[in-house]
Amino acid sequence: MSLSFNPNLEQARRRSGLAHRVLVKLKTLGLSDNHDEALATLCTDIGDLWSSQLVFLEILNRFLEESDNWDSIGDDFADMLSNVEHISWHIDSLKKPLEILAQYSYSESKNTE
Repeated sequence: MSLSFNPNLEQARRRSGLAHRVLVKLKTLGLSDNHDEALATLCTDIGDLWSSQLVFLEILNRFLEESDNWDSIGDDFADMLSNVEHISWHIDSLKKPLEILAQYSYSESKNTE
């Protein structure tokens, strides 16, 4: 049994809402436009990581509660692998914007003291 391909519109709304909240918080605090590229990546990756961990938990629950033969277990493991690779991609993508924005945050903190 593989994952359903029906869109989860509520999860998509929550993911985009989370990304938007990150954007609004940092822009409200005065994040300069020079950092818009890092901010866009940060928002996208945080939203996708949040959503992907929910998908992973769904797959894990399906494996533990429903899968009762080797074919379905193999499907579950393949789906887990695909999801972990997706998470890994976003983790790698997120590292640079986190570094850039952490440095910016510390420099702004020193400027306001």
